Amino acid sequence: MRGVGPKIPGLALLLGLAGLIPFVWGVLVVQTGAMMLPGMADPRVAVLAYALMIFCFMAGCLWGFAAKGEWTLGYAISIAPVLYFILFAGFGMPINFVLLIGFVLLLPLDWVFSSRGLAPGWWMKLRLVLTAVVVACLIAMVRTGS
Repeated sequence: MRGVGPKIPGLALLLGLAGLIPFVWGVLVVQTGAMMLPGMADPRVAVLAYALMIFCFMAGCLWGFAAKGEWTLGYAISIAPVLYFILFAGFGMPINFVLLIGFVLLLPLDWVFSSRGLAPGWWMKLRLVLTAVVVACLIAMVRTGS
């Protein structure tokens, strides 16, 4: 990940990319039917459960950034993603769609913390790459009728 701005630390990049494996695996299984084992649950359910965990984890990162700066408004911003999910999923919107839009909406929140110097300088570079793959995978899952 070369380019403008600070270099993404190797371990952060490795773990971030490894976190994409369940998303990519889910799409491959759904699209091809390959890698399905007898008795395996629907991979769409597994991917959506994993996506929700990652979504909440990302909101938790925002909380950490707010704590770093002791930024009161930042605490409120950091809980917005989970409130968004509860609100829209609670009104019966499809979970896959809510998560898809949610990951896109996380990026401007990440940028707010990054622009205040509360996130590492490489944060947005990593987030853009990871979010692009996650969103692509969720779109692929939506298009397959999940």
